[in-house]
Formats: sequence, C-alpha cells, structure tokens
Amino acid sequence: MLTDPRFTPREGRTLVPGASLSLNERDRRWELARSEMSSRKIDCLIIIARGYNSNGNVRWLDNGDYSERHLIFPIEGEPMNFWLLQNWGKWFTETCWEGIRYRGHEGKYSVVASDTIKELGYENGKIGIVGLIGAGYAAEGSIPYMTYQNLKSLLPKAKFVDATNILTKARMIKSKEEIAMIEKASELANLEIDTALKMLKPGIRERDILVEMDYVSMKAGAELGRDHWTLLNSGEGYPVNHRDTNRIIKDREILQLGHYTRFAGYWSHPHVAISLGPMNKEYKELRNAVSEGTSIALELLKPGTVWSKINKLVDEPILSRGFYHEVPQIHGTGLDGIEPPVTDVCAGKIPNKYEWREKSLQGSIENNSEWQTIAEESKTPRGEIIVAEGMSLALEVKAAFEDKIAICFGPQVIVEKDGPRILNPDAMDVIEL
Repeated sequence: MLTDPRFTPREGRTLVPGASLSLNERDRRWELARSEMSSRKIDCLIIIARGYNSNGNVRWLDNGDYSERHLIFPIEGEPMNFWLLQNWGKWFTETCWEGIRYRGHEGKYSVVASDTIKELGYENGKIGIVGLIGAGYAAEGSIPYMTYQNLKSLLPKAKFVDATNILTKARMIKSKEEIAMIEKASELANLEIDTALKMLKPGIRERDILVEMDYVSMKAGAELGRDHWTLLNSGEGYPVNHRDTNRIIKDREILQLGHYTRFAGYWSHPHVAISLGPMNKEYKELRNAVSEGTSIALELLKPGTVWSKINKLVDEPILSRGFYHEVPQIHGTGLDGIEPPVTDVCAGKIPNKYEWREKSLQGSIENNSEWQTIAEESKTPRGEIIVAEGMSLALEVKAAFEDKIAICFGPQVIVEKDGPRILNPDAMDVIEL
C-alpha cells in the first residue's frame, strides 16, 4: 500500500500517485511548452503517442495514466486528450490535470483532431505535429500516413510543420516534483535488487526470480504498465536484452539485471551484474573496462560538462581493450525509459561474422525529398548539449566480446550542483555472491 505523503492525490483526483503532481507543476510545463511554441510561431500542437518510448510527451502535458493516446495542445485554450472510447472520459479526466478535456475518437484520429482545432480557432494557423518526423530510431515518425493526409484535407488552410523536438529541451531538466517520482521508482528498483540478491543460487529459474522481484515492487507501489519489463539474463551471450526464461541458473555464472521500474509514469533504469561465486577469469577484463568507464562518467557528470566529451571518454576504456557495445552507455530517463541526452548507440568493432546477424542496411528516410523539406522547415538551433542540474540519467556502461560474453552495470543518477547523486548503490560494480 502506498503511504508516502509526497504522493497523496488532490481532492477529486483518483487514488494514483501521478494525481499528486501539483497544478503549479502543470503550469510550469504548459508555460515552457507555450514559450517554445511562441518562439516558432506555432498555434497548436498535435502530439501522436504511439509505440515504445514515445508516450512521454503526452503524459508530460496532460499527466494522465500511461497509454497510447494523442493530445491537441493549443497556445491558448484547453488541451484535448483523445483516445478510443467516450466511456473512458470520466477516468481520464480524473487522472489528468484539471483543464484537460477528453474525447473518444473511436478510430477517427484525424476527425477529432481537426474538429478540436476548429473549435479552438486555429484551422488557418500553423500546426506542429509531434511525431511527423523525428530523429534516430523514430526518424520516420509515428503519425499514421492516412491520418496525416486526412488532416491536410480537413484543414486545407492550415500549415503543418514537424514539432517533434519542441518538448525535448523542456523535458530534459526535471523539476523537484519529477525527481521525487524518479527517486521513488529507484527505491522500488532497489527493492527488486535486494530480492534478487536474497533468492539467487544455483538451480533456480530466471523466471522465479523475476516473479518475486515484480511482486515486491508492485506491492510497494510500482506500475506494471504495458512496457514494464525487467531484463534478467544468465549465462553467455550478447546482447543481453532478452526476456526472462525458464533457464536454470548455474554456479559461477553472471546474471545481468536491467530494471525498468516505473512509478507514476516515471522510470528508474539501473543495471546490475551479479556473479554466482567468484567471477570467472574471462569476465575480469570486461569488468575492469566497465568499472573504468563508469568512474569516468560519474566524474564528468557535473553541470557545465559538454555531452560530447562524456560520449567520447566513457567509451575509451571499452574500445581501447578491443571490446564494443550496441546499446547507449548513458541516457536520460523520465516519462519515457529512454530520453535525451543519449550517448552513441554502438561503438567499437561489431562482430558481424555470425550467421544470425543480418547485414546492416545503407540509406535512410533522410534521403526522401519530402522528409528533407519538412525537416528544413522545422529546423531549430540545437547546439551542444550541456550537462545541467536536474538531469535524470541511467548509466548502463557495458563491454562485450565476440557476441559471447558481456558485462553491464550502472546506477540511476540525478545531476546536482556538485555532481551526480547515485540512487542505486548496488549497481556500481559486479556483485560476487
């Protein structure tokens, strides 16, 4: 049962922790978003939240429970949340912030969006679509093709631009209320780590450990959520990012734990490596590389540090030893499990000789002329990312060798004026049981 007084909902809100976020926090976020909209002369945002790690923009503005849904956010007037059925309206309006309307679209995304925009008086305005195009994994956007085409048909005098990055800067620095949620999520992750350490022994199934970890954290207030997962993998093999199995854990094995623990929508994301008994010799150099990379990261994660410097230096101990990685070493966390800033996804000499690896494809959506036009019209100066107080970051420094063995560990941290505050002390090194 949740008893923490920091997370008591206001009167009239449902009994979920997210409903305790204050109206001052709502106003702070809305003012930040509207300031950026004003600077780009955007009258209204359509935010498309579909798929993994793309729902946070909506929740950051409406504070509703986590789910795929969409939002019309005007520079003036009440935002409109829309998703599936009308009979969800009471629940949504009780979990969202006051001032958010809800309308069921029943499969008519573009109709609800265009009608709402007309009601707000922006049918002739500049409409920013969050999810039209993007970058990295989401370069091809998330709005359905026919939805976009029908919006243009229904709002023929509107000008549509991509606004996918409009909330990036605002969301990167967490408020005190957001940090409190992340701290709670990290507490839950620490409960899971303690549970695993108590249970781990040769002969137990991976899945049995995972079930107990989830039970303990959910009983203490964690959200299961549609994208909740804990990576719990034993034995050899890389990458380690597969689900738990019925595999029996053996003596002298390395167990990799990656926690995606969520509280009130906010993620904590520490990684822990545990050796059942003394660590085998073949893992020791991997561990040394990761330990050195982690120490470098913690030393550099101070306000004022240029992100590209961290990106380069955290990899040097791994690459100089001939190891590699295929997942970022550090990334932001918040309402999405992976948020900016993010270090390089891959680095080092990737072993492509194995039959299960398909060839890497050349080319991208960025070669498409329409994509280029939209990107050019929506371009905003980004500049270099600078580490700042209030960033929430997941360290998961890793080193892999020949697709056979790997080590990964690293805590969730909050950047403060003197450097990073570590929320998961058990994630600082390999734990030998």
